[in-house]
Amino acid sequence: MEVLEAINVTLPSGLVVPDLVVTDAGATAEDTVSVDADAVQLVVELVSPGNKTMDRKFKPLLYAEAAIPHFWRLEFDPAPRLIVSELHAGRYVETTTALAGATTRIHAPFPVDIDPAGLTRQ
Repeated sequence: MEVLEAINVTLPSGLVVPDLVVTDAGATAEDTVSVDADAVQLVVELVSPGNKTMDRKFKPLLYAEAAIPHFWRLEFDPAPRLIVSELHAGRYVETTTALAGATTRIHAPFPVDIDPAGLTRQ
């Protein structure tokens, strides 16, 4: 797998630019500017005040339509928290919420222990 920041993802409905993307290894070997949705395992959106509706409502619908298996949303207000969702029957279902101050184990698409308290917007 590869972790990419702010790369174009080609969806059936057009291009989007998630904050972070985890793709299959080598997915950007020929094109370092964009990646096809079918090579994407996870998208992560960092919710910003100006894009709350896009990050919470519209982008998840587009990612689900493209059958991207995992969607994570990092919220910062009032404290950092990570909402982990998996695709089931064409829509995302929240499976875990990692709260600041506690280490949470996430199993898919790869195992990771995370405490959102250590994550800050830059």
